Amino acid sequence: MIYHCSEIVKPRQHARLAGLAGLAGLTFVTSSCSENINTVKQPNIVLILADDMGWGDLAVNGNNHVNTPVIDRFAAQSLSFDRFYVCPLSAPTRSEMLTGRYFLRTGVSSVTQGFENMRSEEVTIAEVLKQNGYVTGCFGKWHNGGYYMQHPLRQGFDEYIGFCMGHLGYYYDMDFVHNDTIIRSTGYTSDFFTDKAVDFIEKNKDKPFFCYVPYNVPHSPFQVPEEYFSKYRSMGLDSTLSSVYGMVENMDHNIGRILDKLSDLNIDDNTIVIFLSDNGPNTERYNGNMKGRKGSVDEGGIRTPFYIRWPGEIEEGTTSQLAQDIDILPTLLNLCSIKFTPEKPIDGIDLSGVIRKKTAPFDRYIFSRQAYQDINNCNASVRNEKFRLVRTKNDTLLYDITDDPSQTTDISENEKGIMKELSLKLRVWEDELVKGYVPVTTIEAGFPDEKSFVLPVQDAILTGNIRYSSIHPNQAHTEGWKLSGDSLYWNLNIVTKGRYIVDLQYGCTEDNSGSEFILRSYAGFCSFSIKDPFESVILPERDYVKRSESVERTWNWMTTGSLELGSGNEQIVLKLIKPGSTDPVLIKSIKLKRL
Repeated sequence: MIYHCSEIVKPRQHARLAGLAGLAGLTFVTSSCSENINTVKQPNIVLILADDMGWGDLAVNGNNHVNTPVIDRFAAQSLSFDRFYVCPLSAPTRSEMLTGRYFLRTGVSSVTQGFENMRSEEVTIAEVLKQNGYVTGCFGKWHNGGYYMQHPLRQGFDEYIGFCMGHLGYYYDMDFVHNDTIIRSTGYTSDFFTDKAVDFIEKNKDKPFFCYVPYNVPHSPFQVPEEYFSKYRSMGLDSTLSSVYGMVENMDHNIGRILDKLSDLNIDDNTIVIFLSDNGPNTERYNGNMKGRKGSVDEGGIRTPFYIRWPGEIEEGTTSQLAQDIDILPTLLNLCSIKFTPEKPIDGIDLSGVIRKKTAPFDRYIFSRQAYQDINNCNASVRNEKFRLVRTKNDTLLYDITDDPSQTTDISENEKGIMKELSLKLRVWEDELVKGYVPVTTIEAGFPDEKSFVLPVQDAILTGNIRYSSIHPNQAHTEGWKLSGDSLYWNLNIVTKGRYIVDLQYGCTEDNSGSEFILRSYAGFCSFSIKDPFESVILPERDYVKRSESVERTWNWMTTGSLELGSGNEQIVLKLIKPGSTDPVLIKSIKLKRL
């Protein structure tokens, strides 16, 4: 049954907050046709996403070391897409999966410093489902922007618990976003996110719901409960593999808790469950002899597991249909009998016919591109059923991906016609997307209903001697505040002008108290000094592998004063006027609260 309902247009960000109806964006059906919707209960959807888990990190895919009984059993109950593709990195995959559109169209080009931000005008699958009577929840890693209009609550979710940045620095007892507030978790993150997802399912068992569970494992840092790590270490595996496989097994256990809840509530037969990962493996490890890993446009960097289960509706087995993350939105909406008419192009293909075996698998082009802040000259690839073309800065190679799945032999000289065809397809695709790309790096804030917002240093531009605490700005703090004149600044677009109380998140030794700063906007300034020392302590060691990410620390907050922000283009500058005597101060973020 297709639900034909009255049309609604998603407002743009400012108008939406003002409560205005409609302007040109995506038109989709609403739940106002309650007569049809109440006749047949639409299926629930549980979408589970792993983070940095490769195709080969499951026992069902030939890995003889890892123990994944739940996912293995789930795969046997599901339709498996044997050739399913995502982006080489996290944020682009998530934006494509949520919108059905190529990541550059959505404003995303990379994974940090604002380049992970998805344009708030984009319409997500959560928004479409919500307008069609679904209750929507997200529990875990968002990674498509954390500012007001990019927040999951403004992108279609009724409830959100998790973190919005690219990765965490610590996996135990952390502060997480709960809608527009902060809560403290207890225990290991995967266990905590599962607790919240299970609670959401229990609470909404009598309604159609969409439960999105994007775990943050096995992404580094390599922290996992000791019993999981020790199990694999005792098998003779190194600390990295023991951590990765321990995190995967713990996630497998937690996925079992979600599936058991569906069964206990007797709603599993009316629930579509999907499992996949966001990119290839984050270390060199077993991956089915495929070339490439996370960040690569070769097969191993972008091919992931994809299992979809709907008992009684989707027959278990394996399909050879080429598929990718942009197909999830149109496919799920058709399976849920929801018709919508997008104004912006949807790049994905509805594969519900293949899933229901009403349509035979067909050939197509799967395009892939690296995700960097500089979008020019990125490695890219394209494949069809038989060939994969890979273009790097050094060369362009062609592989027979069916006969040579490990990409060992370049056949470009023998297949010049195919080489020309795929090169042209890739160039046309790239030219269109790169030409139309507009980043979303300017921070939008000061919305009428926005009581406060946080500016982390990862989104600032650093000057002087200031540096991040890690090569990865996500979750980092700043160090090196040594010389007068050192500063950082944020570029903003303020919707409504106003005065704000500004708090500083910092660490400062006794010897360095007294450092003097000025905080300046185009509309005003305030001066302050750090009088109260706070010894910022690194949290207890839980890493099993030396990390490249910044360590996580304890922090203090202090009020610096009030600052006027004008409407339109704004800039907030934090500048050191007089340093303390010895150790530089550490600064993590500022928080602005509207007066």
